[in-house]
Amino acid sequence: MKSLKILFLVIIIVSYHLKSGDGRRILSIKDFITDTNPTNVDYSQTFQEAWKGLCEDERSVGSALVIHENETYTIQPQLFKGPCVSSYIHIQIDGKIEAPKAYGEWKNTKNIDSWLCFKDVEGLFLNGSGTLHPHGEAWWPAVSHSNRPRTISFKACNDIIYNGLTQMNSPRIHISIVACNNATLSNLHLIAPEDSPNTDGIDISMSHNIHVLDSSIQTGDDCIAVNGGRGGSSDINITRVACGPGHGISIGSMGKNGEADIVENVNVRNCSFLGTQNGARIKTWHGGGGLAKNILYEHITLTDTKYPIIIDQHYSNGGDVEGNAVKVSNVTFRHFEGTSASKIAIKLDCDETERCHNIVMEHINITSSSPVKNLTTYCKFADVLASFVNIGINCSSHKNLSYLPLPPPFH
Repeated sequence: MKSLKILFLVIIIVSYHLKSGDGRRILSIKDFITDTNPTNVDYSQTFQEAWKGLCEDERSVGSALVIHENETYTIQPQLFKGPCVSSYIHIQIDGKIEAPKAYGEWKNTKNIDSWLCFKDVEGLFLNGSGTLHPHGEAWWPAVSHSNRPRTISFKACNDIIYNGLTQMNSPRIHISIVACNNATLSNLHLIAPEDSPNTDGIDISMSHNIHVLDSSIQTGDDCIAVNGGRGGSSDINITRVACGPGHGISIGSMGKNGEADIVENVNVRNCSFLGTQNGARIKTWHGGGGLAKNILYEHITLTDTKYPIIIDQHYSNGGDVEGNAVKVSNVTFRHFEGTSASKIAIKLDCDETERCHNIVMEHINITSSSPVKNLTTYCKFADVLASFVNIGINCSSHKNLSYLPLPPPFH
């Protein structure tokens, strides 16, 4: 709560100073346009010149770049590289930035990781009421998902605030957070069709102290995915996110290709799932290593969600399921309310050797979205402590597992 108050205070102060002036330079893209040819539709070089002006500013208060509401710019993929001389960089986008509308108009498509990439930047404040539109719909039928770019990436960046923008139709992942520390993403609107392939909302990996707040995510894949990677990910706070359509808010996938991934200290609170394929999900590849621990999903609202609660230690996406398993422990699902579109409302598919340890279910009240369905659970090799859960959980095991009797359903 303290970090949230600080965030809104920063936004209010910055917005005030942009209007009233505080000694900083207020720059416009038009300040950097040298080509006055009205037929020019590529402003890539202009954006690089504007970034240079921001990044190399030696003023103690830095500079701000404003893209106004009535402005639209088309740009090719951009790398905004640090480290910068300025310790504080502010970009306010109230207009629209878009990529070329046709896939064939993109340049160097074989080497593109992201359309917009901020790398090695500290003290970045990116906000506004505008739109980022990379026209991913041109990529989906033409290019395999592993070769499509993300819309915006933050790589090895610290102290980031990203607030207010709308992103539409990413070719792949909408927002990627990689090897970052201290980032707050809030009041974002991420939109792509339900059948758009691999259009995750926000993917987090190798990052620490990341907050995702007060946002709506409607995509064709995970609304949010928290992954491990080198150094792992920890201290992730996801609060008041409306997810759907999409595949839920996921831990993982973890352990792909035998890697040892670590994800710990993740809190998902006051979130909703509308028509999603999953709700609260942990997915780990068989054959991988590492651990997922200290995970909390709390105060979750479900509407027609296919698998409201799922832990899958045998996630393979069609691949091999032999080998080790990522350790899963200390996971709490608390205060879930709503409806399930599938018969199996709770699925805990854990590994016989590693098992899932200390899985706590408290105050779970899930009913079927169909009046003719009776909900069930699927549970293997999980140590479950359940109280006030309206669906019986009986976990099969080759070992003696103490089972806590469930109270009667509550209403």
